[in-house]
Amino acid sequence: MLVHAILSASRANGLGLRAVVFVQGCQLGCPGCFNPETHLFRGTEIPEAKVVEVLIRAHGEHGIEGVTFSGGEPMQQADSLVALIKGLRREAPTLSFGMFSGYTERELDEGRYSIWGRRIAAKEKRTLWDAIRALLDFAVLGRFNQLQPGSAPLRSSRNQVLRLFSGRYLEADFARPATEVLIHETGWAELTGFPILGLPW
Repeated sequence: MLVHAILSASRANGLGLRAVVFVQGCQLGCPGCFNPETHLFRGTEIPEAKVVEVLIRAHGEHGIEGVTFSGGEPMQQADSLVALIKGLRREAPTLSFGMFSGYTERELDEGRYSIWGRRIAAKEKRTLWDAIRALLDFAVLGRFNQLQPGSAPLRSSRNQVLRLFSGRYLEADFARPATEVLIHETGWAELTGFPILGLPW
């Protein structure tokens, strides 16, 4: 799996305190994307088992409620995503799972999405999406559209939808968009979440 970054604890990327996996690579190219540095498929592939170790450590250290997958585009590494979520489910059955994808639910249902480095039939892609959907508690779906800025929970543009796939959460559980500034030990600052008033630069 190509991974851009992992946040071990965040309150701006889903319900409760969550780890966030930002995958590396996205071919959708939404204008004004918040994470353009995640678009190229480059870097060192990390085995899913190693990512599981990092997240289980975060679970032990921070007591996270769940893990959110963002990017980049998680569905363009769908086979790795299935393996990762199943590995986490085995190690920590109580974790919840959420995902941000630029694909619409219809595109996913019809297998109309790309998988990095593989050419597979739509039927197999539909099967992969079915497996992922069965493991997710929530997902935000749809392209980011900078001409339709939004302020609904977890949605940066009005065309995006929040889908709940389990009975774990209600839409009313999700708070208004939040933004976090993380300052690392090196002094490097990182912004995550939903700056609905625009980026500060």
